[in-house]
Amino acid sequence: MAKGNVKAEGPMVLPRAFSLLRMLAENSQGYSLSAIASHLDVPKSSLSSTLRALTDQGYIRRQGTLYILGSEAFSLASAILAGQTFRQIARPYLEQIREKTGETVVLAELDADQRNVIYVDAVESQKSVRFVVQIGMRRPLYAASLGRIFLANMPDAQREAYYNNVVLERFTETTISDRVELEKAVELIREKDMAEAFGQVSAEVAGFAAPIRNSDGLVVAAIAVGVPMSRAMKERKVCVDAVVKAGAAISRVLGYRPGGTG
Repeated sequence: MAKGNVKAEGPMVLPRAFSLLRMLAENSQGYSLSAIASHLDVPKSSLSSTLRALTDQGYIRRQGTLYILGSEAFSLASAILAGQTFRQIARPYLEQIREKTGETVVLAELDADQRNVIYVDAVESQKSVRFVVQIGMRRPLYAASLGRIFLANMPDAQREAYYNNVVLERFTETTISDRVELEKAVELIREKDMAEAFGQVSAEVAGFAAPIRNSDGLVVAAIAVGVPMSRAMKERKVCVDAVVKAGAAISRVLGYRPGGTG
């Protein structure tokens, strides 16, 4: 931005510019000057220098009476994402969940065999009694909360093929090993867009998981809080809230917009 604009408007310029870019990123159709002024709660006259500077630098552009993101905004976003791995992008959110819940948080992806999830990152609880994980550990889709996220978001044909090629063995007394019962659990996950599993893989652990989607809406990873059963029900609400919000936030970073408005 030009020095004159910064001097004239002071410290409000950057927050206003960032809010404007975020606003346009969330709606690819764009906004009129009146809508922007209303959304940011500032007079139209106060927006002129900010809009002019961002337009001159290519971060926004005019399309009729609407303002939309410009090529420089996409270039900057691509450069930022290109310099980070998926684990680096997700790691701050894992740490935030642990801070909120005090419990172990795990990031997982679908394994190459399409039958298991694989833990790709984790931050462990600092409590003496905690869920302990190892990076690279695999868990079956049908039993783990993380795995059920992928199972619930598979196309019907792919999930059918999975059922036909896997033995639903029991790991604990409560492991769901009946296909009909499992399908009911999967349907509930689709409705809630999150998964819960109590003592399914280990009798001593509960998991609360949420999906992470890319810009095409495809589930590319899942994030979960692992909690000892002794604390699971007491901490359920805060864990579910934290993991769902984190999954949505990471998805937004990857370009996902619910309803396809991105």
